[in-house]
Amino acid sequence: MTEPSTTPYLRAAGLSAALAAAASMLVTAVLVGVSGFGGGGFGSTVLASARAWLVAAGSGVEVGGTSIGIIPVGGWLFAVAVVALVARWLLPDPVDELAAYVVSTGGFLGLVGGVVAAAVSTGTTEISTVRAAIATFVLGSLGAAVGAVSKHGGGGALWFSISPAVRRAVRGAAPGVVGVLAPATVLVLVLLFQHRDRAGDLWALLDPGTGGGITLALINLMAVPTGILWAAAVLIGPGFALGTDTSVDLTGAQLGAVPGLPALAALPSPGAFPGWAFLLGLVPLAAGAWAGWRADTGGREGLAPRIVAGVAAGGVAGFVIGVLVGASGGSIGPGRMAEAGPSALAPLLVAVPVMALGGALGGALAHYRVGRASGRPGLWQRDQPAGADRRHDEP
Repeated sequence: MTEPSTTPYLRAAGLSAALAAAASMLVTAVLVGVSGFGGGGFGSTVLASARAWLVAAGSGVEVGGTSIGIIPVGGWLFAVAVVALVARWLLPDPVDELAAYVVSTGGFLGLVGGVVAAAVSTGTTEISTVRAAIATFVLGSLGAAVGAVSKHGGGGALWFSISPAVRRAVRGAAPGVVGVLAPATVLVLVLLFQHRDRAGDLWALLDPGTGGGITLALINLMAVPTGILWAAAVLIGPGFALGTDTSVDLTGAQLGAVPGLPALAALPSPGAFPGWAFLLGLVPLAAGAWAGWRADTGGREGLAPRIVAGVAAGGVAGFVIGVLVGASGGSIGPGRMAEAGPSALAPLLVAVPVMALGGALGGALAHYRVGRASGRPGLWQRDQPAGADRRHDEP
C-alpha cells in the first residue's frame, strides 16, 4: 500500500512566511498608493507599506516621540487571514510534522517582521524590533495552524497539553467565550445603527475623497473588532477609557473630546445609563454558566465532578476573554490619548472568577438536569427513592 505523500515542514514554513509577508505588504502598498500617504515615490511607498503592515500586525510605532501602541484587532485578524490563505494554497499535501510547521512558520515570519522593523526605523519613526518579531511570530503561527488544519485536518497534533482534563476545559470554554463576544458584537452594531447620522457627519467633516475614503473605510472596518472587545470590557465590569476625560462602564458614559473617527460614533451618549443596564453585567456570569453546562466530565458522575469541570471551563473562558480584552488597549496618540481602551489586568482579574463562578452554577444545573432525565432523584427529592415510586398517585 502506497504511503500518502507529505510536504517537508521546514521548506513549507519558509515559503508560507515569505509569501504571506509579501502578500500582506502588497495589499498595504495598494492602499498606501490609493490613499496617497506614501508621498508618490516608489521608495516612500515601499517604506510606508512596510510600516503599515507592521503596525497592523501589532508592532506599534513611535513617531516624533509620540507612541501609538494599540493593537488594531481588525488589522491583526486580516494579517492572520492572509497567512491562513497562503498556507491553504501552498499545502497540497499534509505536512510531515504539523506542530513543527506551525511554529516554524511563526518563527520565519517573526524573523521577517524583526528585520523589516529594523530596516524601516528612522530617526523620527521607530518600530520596536522585539515587539514586531513577537507580534508577527504569533500571527504567523496562528495563521499557519488555521490554514493547515482547515485544509487537511489533524488539529489534534497542535494541543499544547496531553492532559485530558486540560483539553476538556479548553473545549468547554468555547461557548463561554462566544457567550461574551456575541452580545458585545450585537451591542456595537446596535449603537452604530443608532448613531449612523453622527458617523455620517464625522465622515463628511473628514472629507477623505475617493482614495482616502477607501482607506478610511477599511480603517473603520478594522476598528470594529476593537470596539467589540471594548464593549466586552463594559459587560465584564471594568469598562474602558478613551483619553483622560472619556470613560464608559455599566454606570454610564463620560465623554470628552474624542478622535473624529466615524467608527467611534458607536460610543454611547454621555450620561448615566438606565437602571436596567446593570442586567448586562450578568452576561459574563451567564456565559460562564453556559460553559459549565457544556463542560465534559470525562465520564465521571456526581455533582462534584460536574462543578469542577464547570469551574475549569468557565475559568478558562474568563482567562481568554480577559487576555483578549486587556490586549485591546494602548496608546493612540500624545497627551490625553496616551491611554485608550481597557486596562491590561483588570478585565482578567474580573472575568476569571466571575465566569468560573458561572461555570460552577452551570455544572450544577447540568448535573441535576441529567439526574432528572435519567430518573435519579432531583435536588428537592433526595429523600425519596428514584423511579416510579416518586410519583404521587394517591389522592
